[in-house]
Amino acid sequence: MDEQTSSLKKEAWTYALILVAVVALGIVVAGLLEPRPEPDLTTAPTTSTAESGLDEPATPEPVDIVEEPVDPAKDIPGCATVEAPSPGTYSAFSSMAEESYDNLKFPWFSGPKATAMSNAVADLLPSGAVVEFASPARSLVFQPITDFGDSDSAPDGYTYASGSLVNEDAQGSLFVQVQQRSAPIPPCVADVLDERRTMPDGVVVDVHDTWREVDGVRSLSRTARAYVADGSWISASAYDQVGPTQVENSGKIPLSIDDLVRIVADPRLRVSTAVPPGTPAPSEGCRGGSFETSGPAITREQVDRLDTVLATIDLGDVRLKPLQLSEYSNDTVCTDGADATTTARLDVSITGGQPLPTPERPVPGSGGQATLRALDDGTVVQTDRSFQSVSSSESSEDAGTETTISVVVTRPEGTQISVSSSAAATADVLSADALESIALTPGLEL
Repeated sequence: MDEQTSSLKKEAWTYALILVAVVALGIVVAGLLEPRPEPDLTTAPTTSTAESGLDEPATPEPVDIVEEPVDPAKDIPGCATVEAPSPGTYSAFSSMAEESYDNLKFPWFSGPKATAMSNAVADLLPSGAVVEFASPARSLVFQPITDFGDSDSAPDGYTYASGSLVNEDAQGSLFVQVQQRSAPIPPCVADVLDERRTMPDGVVVDVHDTWREVDGVRSLSRTARAYVADGSWISASAYDQVGPTQVENSGKIPLSIDDLVRIVADPRLRVSTAVPPGTPAPSEGCRGGSFETSGPAITREQVDRLDTVLATIDLGDVRLKPLQLSEYSNDTVCTDGADATTTARLDVSITGGQPLPTPERPVPGSGGQATLRALDDGTVVQTDRSFQSVSSSESSEDAGTETTISVVVTRPEGTQISVSSSAAATADVLSADALESIALTPGLEL
């Protein structure tokens, strides 16, 4: 089996099984390529050894993986010949990576192109399907292409959109991937597709409906892959996996095979399709809050109400963009004042379920100059001033210093409102009093 076909075998389970770890500018990707059950596939937790004082591996516990049985002799509709599947393998690589909507290596892609494709996917969903409220990166918005450099082992550049869906009584997730390739259409392989369809415009679409069990827990998957004459390779995979970590299973996939075929065959997702004039780039995600927050999930209705309150505040020339869920978690919403005529940046984040800070335990992230005071109603106001070194290019010659003033208001019931202003010139930064006035606005409580 060639490399193209092998890469397809992992695609149906990519959303559930691929691990992407990003540290600074380095990225490590480990992809699980449809392994067959093996007795030595194990996990090995550690246990403390009193005699040596060292941690030693405990007795490994086997991981039981069972896949849908495949009949390699069975004919596949639309395929003149069928190749037998090959044993699964593991593949891993590490490489420096850069994410961008505008990379000269991928001239077909841009921010407006990502928006146009995202709008197309939203239009193509069944009328009863609802995308669950999440951050932009998890709301079926196409993400920047990751450039892994010139490494021979790195995957081809692609953009993807993912999100959780509810369609009547079915709940799960959708993963759509688009890339440009010059390779020929791969052969039919028994465990990669159930049917090969040729659309009226000549587009070839492979479909696959399958399942896998890990330690007795079954996950369902449906995939459609389109191969277009302009070099577009478009895939859409739907799963029954739900929850923030995608480890729970509902037992029902929210999209049918025909739904997925309709998505991948749509011309708006092809690399050669022009972007409508005036299409904006996607909204950038925000990273308010931190991994340490653990408040209740924020709903779409709460965000709409908070946006209404923020719209009543006089911010001068600053125009805040709508609040959105943080990339970190679903308990924090945030936004920034990118649409401004001032040189200062204004950031706002709101989260719930937070303890009142104390001098011994201030709000994390302070620059070491945090001051706290309590108001008559029990609200705690933390003010902080910090300085960061910033540079507009890879050269350090033009590096400068940016000043940030932040005010964090924590209400007795747990709502925490953080408002900060940053600028290269200290005179342009909003004052602590102005930031406090914003954070104390009635109605911003969750």
